[in-house]
Amino acid sequence: MHVFAIAVLLGLAVTIVAGFAERYLIRIPEFRALVLVGLGVGAAWATGFNVWSLWGISSRAGWLGTTLTGVMLGGIGYAWHVTLGLFSGLVRKVTDEATTMERTQGLRAA
Repeated sequence: MHVFAIAVLLGLAVTIVAGFAERYLIRIPEFRALVLVGLGVGAAWATGFNVWSLWGISSRAGWLGTTLTGVMLGGIGYAWHVTLGLFSGLVRKVTDEATTMERTQGLRAA
């Protein structure tokens, strides 16, 4: 269970780091997935995190398990991106940002 929690939190970290390049990732949506996978592989290698060995599943080579863990972290990061986008959309809907903007900017419906 701890391994899964670490993977989920590392996926969140990958999403946050990718958020720094947000203006470049908006233009090409497929580029976001590539960046997330690259960051996930980098995070897995930097931390020496191999989910398969921690779960007791053997792989042919140690580098393969770490690399596949990084790909998995990229996928978890993409899931975080979608989930956080859902919640931010719900917050905008509930708080009704249009009305708030009209009040703060002095715009009134005629």
